[in-house]
Amino acid sequence: MIWLLSAIVVLLICALAAYTKARASLKRSGLPRGKLLYGDTGFPIGHLAPLSVDEHGTRQERPLISKRYGLVGRPDYLVRTREGIVPVEAKSGNCPASGRPYASNLMQLAAYCLLVEETTGARVPYGLIRYNDREIEVEFTANLREELLALLEEMREARAVEIVHRSHNDSRRCTGCSMRGVCEEAL
Repeated sequence: MIWLLSAIVVLLICALAAYTKARASLKRSGLPRGKLLYGDTGFPIGHLAPLSVDEHGTRQERPLISKRYGLVGRPDYLVRTREGIVPVEAKSGNCPASGRPYASNLMQLAAYCLLVEETTGARVPYGLIRYNDREIEVEFTANLREELLALLEEMREARAVEIVHRSHNDSRRCTGCSMRGVCEEAL
């Protein structure tokens, strides 16, 4: 009888330690408090859509698709919070010195917000960009939505023309560009 009581006490202590470790890990992750619905970081969740298997046999979340906007994407995380579903985009670098996200990161997050609204019908209050050194909360406003829709239209128009000119004078951007080998305007 005493060994059974001891075993129960040990199990309770282990469960408490595991719970404490899990809570600390969640806090370090930078994810908002809520239910994790979607993850594209190697640990698929499968709450929004059935999981798919890629060509290498790896299970992964299915992408979010909006036929209305011609948009497809896989946010790093989607978390259902009290405020609504929150997309979280994790970046490997540090936040810009200005404290504001890069324009490309901002538009990527806005695209995820739009995709979530389109695929779930739920309003997205904000999204998070998680840099190595800080987290930036971005409210998904009507202005941000309009800016994204204008960018998507500009991209559609660019696809219809024969030549799209380089949009910058930064040689560092050209160095890592996937089109560098065929671009006639590479720096």
